[in-house]
Amino acid sequence: MTTPIAGNQYLESRFPWIPKHGYVLMLVADRLEELKNDLVVSSICSQAVPKIPMAVRRKEMLCLISAKRGCLTHVARSVVYYAAESGKDKLEMWNLTQFTKPVSIARIRKKIEGKQGWRARKAIDGGHVSSAAFDLIMAALREADPDAVKLAEGLINRSSLPLDPTPTNAKMNWAYQRDAVVTSLEIAGIPKEQLRIDSQLDENAPGGLTSIFDTDETVTTIEDLAILQDLDDTNEDWILVKRQHYPAKTFINGETKLTVILANKLPLETQLGVDLVYVNETMKSVVFVQYKMFAGADGEDGYRPNDQLAIEIARMDVAAATLVEVAADESCDGYRFGSDPFFLKFCSKLLSHDTGSHVPDIYVPVSYWKRLIKAVTGKGKKGGTVVHAETFGRRYFTPTHFIEMVARGWAGTSALQTDVLAPYLKDMLAGKKGVVLAIKSLLPVNPTDENENEDEGNLNPRRVAKPNKPRYPGKKPKTVEI
Repeated sequence: MTTPIAGNQYLESRFPWIPKHGYVLMLVADRLEELKNDLVVSSICSQAVPKIPMAVRRKEMLCLISAKRGCLTHVARSVVYYAAESGKDKLEMWNLTQFTKPVSIARIRKKIEGKQGWRARKAIDGGHVSSAAFDLIMAALREADPDAVKLAEGLINRSSLPLDPTPTNAKMNWAYQRDAVVTSLEIAGIPKEQLRIDSQLDENAPGGLTSIFDTDETVTTIEDLAILQDLDDTNEDWILVKRQHYPAKTFINGETKLTVILANKLPLETQLGVDLVYVNETMKSVVFVQYKMFAGADGEDGYRPNDQLAIEIARMDVAAATLVEVAADESCDGYRFGSDPFFLKFCSKLLSHDTGSHVPDIYVPVSYWKRLIKAVTGKGKKGGTVVHAETFGRRYFTPTHFIEMVARGWAGTSALQTDVLAPYLKDMLAGKKGVVLAIKSLLPVNPTDENENEDEGNLNPRRVAKPNKPRYPGKKPKTVEI
């Protein structure tokens, strides 16, 4: 049984994991063992399943697994992000937990009651479980086997932990760095559970940490990223940027690879915030996100624009002016909703709290922010301009909106321009903020005939379909002469 991380958690605890839907997955024992092996390697596994309703994608689902005929044997957290290569949907699973003993499906079916019981009795045989049927199945499981339902409910986080009584700048920068990496994973369609880093900074962590990757031994240069090697080598700013050494991690899911570099030189406690630069090789686009904090324990004191923001926006304007001079990409992949690749993300200062009263994350394009700030009438105690979550009304992007928009290429630049990316990165690296550079690319297609052993040691080996077994072994097929 999995348990939440002890202590006051940042950011992750803001979003309790409460599934409204479920999935009943029927597996053979051999396939279950394969999934367990995947979990050992990457802490997540996936199974191709029949398509589920589009409205359920990216929604939390509690997955009840049957690896024994007529019984439920395991439970796991699950979600569907995208379709599988086979044309089916790809069910991602993690936190796989085995029941103490198999639970009879027939016994659960008998315990199902209510007007929607027919839906639940049908769903328990396998497939997606609607919200109405899910509640009935969980109630029936509680009566059929109280121990099993305790294990299942142990995967559900219904409430946040209390506020951290000793907040520090290092803790907040840790949380925002981790959030930027999680956002990059979700944009790339890679389950965030692959990031096995605590959602909070350990109270006993040594001083001088510069990033959440400091404990990782993998260090690389930006020059090592193949996606950026083709950019203009004669650009002096780019030459300087590429030579920098920073900690990095690579995440792989299917054919998608995401390399995340945390470009930080200052200790966490002295950094002035976090910036995210997301590069999409497939769409040839770049999106820039700057984190801004609402003041107060729960963001109730709002955000006060300062001179630092003005300097940052001026830097964005210079980059935007360069973008205007670039010839427009008239292809379908080059189409964007707008020409502004710069976004501001507003979060509360303290992140370990209940989300009922304030909006957790607000994304707005910088071009819209310029209009909004001119129309703001709210003033602080000293007469300065103050922006609250309520100031945005409904004119903002939620995390789900933003992730979908960037993942599908509707926002960002329409090309990877050295003249835009290099000077901007150089200025960011010279500043006092932490920079999260995330590069999404596709894994190269492996030759099928040249090297039979190329999959050895690969975390995501190719699957080879086995030929069907003969119905009558040893019997020669009939030969029909024409």
